[in-house]
This record gives sequence, structure tokens and C-alpha cells, in this order.
Amino acid sequence: MVNINLLPQEIVQKQKFKELLSLIILSASLIGIILISIYILQVITLMNLNSQLVNIQRQLKELEPIVKEVEQLKKIKSELESKKQLVEQLLSCGLVYPKFMSDLLKVLPEDVWLSNLSANIVRDPATNMISALDVKLICSSYDKFSIADFLSNLENSDKFKDVKLGAINISQQDKYELHSFTVDFKYIVK
Repeated sequence: MVNINLLPQEIVQKQKFKELLSLIILSASLIGIILISIYILQVITLMNLNSQLVNIQRQLKELEPIVKEVEQLKKIKSELESKKQLVEQLLSCGLVYPKFMSDLLKVLPEDVWLSNLSANIVRDPATNMISALDVKLICSSYDKFSIADFLSNLENSDKFKDVKLGAINISQQDKYELHSFTVDFKYIVK
């Protein structure tokens, strides 16, 4: 089949130009509608975000007193914790010496008496609590066997460690020999 166009060439070109112009206008209109739709969506999103921001700011203002109260309670809690720790330290320190003296009297024979007692506190570095006492005793006795019993009692007890006997000085007192000696040991606080 053969196509024969009887229209003049100018009309055909005008027709093609009109079609092309309508296609360009249609394309520009579609792009414009798409861009306007995107802009409207962005404006709607911005309005939603602004309303959310206003709500969040309002909630934040409502929560500020609660946050301040929580911070104040945390501060009070830390103060109470430090006071509790101080009381625990005082209780443990306050009871160490009576316990020590009670335990020492249990192992001290009747024939041995104390002339001098010195004790130095040893603290646990991790807890800062008293873990032991370094003790130095100056004692006297009229009997060497009492000294031996005393040392044996100290060494057999699980509360006394590193028992060391110093020099024994013997002096004459009336009819008796007085034995003066020093003992160093560590008292373990339990």
C-alpha cells in the first residue's frame, strides 16, 4: 500500500509542530505536577515534624521537674551510700579492738601478763576495711613453760599469724626469776 499525502507541506509541519508543542506542554505539566506534589509532601512532612517538635518540647518541659527530682534523689542516694559506708567502717573498726582483746585473752595463759601492747591497723586496699592488726606485745612471766604455752596457743589459733618471739630477758625478783619477752604477730580480722 502506498501513502499519498495531498496536504501541503506547511500544514503537515504545522501539525507536527502542534503535536510536538502539545507533547512538550504535557511533559512540562507532568514535571510541574510532580514537582508541586513533592513540594506539597515536603511541606506536609515539615508541618508534621514541627508539630512533633512542639509536642516533644511540651513533654520535655513537663518532664523537667521529674528529671530534677531524679537528679536530687540520686544525689541524696550517693550521700546516704557514703554515710552507710562510713557507719560500716566505724562499726567494723569499733569492734575490732574488743574482739582482738577477747581473742587474745583466750590464748593468754594465767601466768603471763602484758606490760605493753601496740597495734597498727592494716587495711584492705580494695575495700579500705581493716583486714588485720600488726601487734607487738611486751610480756612478763615467772615461768618459761607459760611462755611456750602462750606461743603454742598463738600459733594454733587461726586468728593469729606470723608469730615471732623476741629475746627473753631474765631478771631476779626476790625469790623468782622474771622472764620479760616480746612477741610480734598479725591478728587477722574476721
